Amino acid sequence: MDVNEAAVRIYGYTREQFLSKTIMDISADSDHDLKAKIESHTRSNLYYKEVHTYIKNDGHQIIAEIESNMIHFEGRECRLVLALDITQRLQNELRVRESAERFDIVSKATSDTIWDWSLAHDTITWNKGIKGIFGYKNIQQNTTSSTWWKEKIHPLDRDRVVDRIQHHIDNKIERWKEEYRFICADGTYKHVFDRGFLLFSDKGQSVRMIGAMEDISKRKLEEHWSKLLESVVINATDGVVITDANTGPGGPKIMYVNEAYNRMSGYTKEQLIGKSPRIFRGRNSVMDSFRKIHQAVASHQSCTLELVNYTRSGTEYWVSLNITPVADSTGTVTHWIGIQRDITESRKYIQAIEEQNKKLKEIAWIQSHLVRAPLARVMALLDLLKHYEPGDDTDILIEHLMSSAKDLDSIIIDIADRTPSQEIN
Repeated sequence: MDVNEAAVRIYGYTREQFLSKTIMDISADSDHDLKAKIESHTRSNLYYKEVHTYIKNDGHQIIAEIESNMIHFEGRECRLVLALDITQRLQNELRVRESAERFDIVSKATSDTIWDWSLAHDTITWNKGIKGIFGYKNIQQNTTSSTWWKEKIHPLDRDRVVDRIQHHIDNKIERWKEEYRFICADGTYKHVFDRGFLLFSDKGQSVRMIGAMEDISKRKLEEHWSKLLESVVINATDGVVITDANTGPGGPKIMYVNEAYNRMSGYTKEQLIGKSPRIFRGRNSVMDSFRKIHQAVASHQSCTLELVNYTRSGTEYWVSLNITPVADSTGTVTHWIGIQRDITESRKYIQAIEEQNKKLKEIAWIQSHLVRAPLARVMALLDLLKHYEPGDDTDILIEHLMSSAKDLDSIIIDIADRTPSQEIN
């Protein structure tokens, strides 16, 4: 019957075009459904409010919220229809709903704590991670203020983290990330890796930040132990060498040596990296030791042995060597670690003890055999002199006694020469 200028502007039809059409002509709804609704409204003569889809003059569709009531127009019973274009609003609501669904799906699919910070309202909405990972089970509707979050940051980290995130917000820097300590509900701290993405309004203002907080406490602990073990290796007095597990021509190559190994061998780190451990072999190296090493490497077994090595200057030194395979998560041996201790002095000490024992055994043999003969003669002659009778010829007895004493003295001097002059400490 009639249209206003707003209808012409929204639908794109001229007034003349409108007046030549029926509701059925511009409706995108099912003809059957639309007819049933029109008949129902006509019979009731009541006010109604519905949502319908319409076809614009350019072929695009719009969604309109319809409010209608009975009126008399130009002497006829008509309906006054107010149409409000809600297409954009519904599309925005759909996007928001889809975004919320995606947020919910991501929250369930990740072990991270997802958060959504509305800068305008200063509220942070958390996913279930804030309860499951950090133990805050009493947060109402999973929502807190930013102050709540800031207060949970470790005091030694708080200023740095807060200043950095505010710097990103103020300067409209999209991506933010920090590592810091975050207190749990039970009072313990977890190390977290937090990163956020800043969203802006149409006017370019910072309005929202969405992020994810990852619990990296285990990684931090592993890093701590790794640094601790690295410090032990670097400062150890035993030599440490790490090789690859190459089984091809040339065998394993040296990848790392500590300072103790450099001092022990006389080589610099640069002179050893990439070289074969065969560089320490020399003229007196025992090939049986290297066969044992080869067998251990071939069977991926640890082994401990003693062998002769040579310094860069050619000096021979003895080492106690332990080699151990290192495997990856699949069980494949990727490296070998060798720990060697210089046992040159201890071997010299053992050799000295062995030499001393040898001399002591010789002395014991001399005492038990050579000393006994002249001593027996002396004792026999003394026994004769003890039973001396006047008139017996004593000169012969004394001569034999002197001869036996000289033999005994000679043997004692020999024993003294063989006895070690210093004790081994």
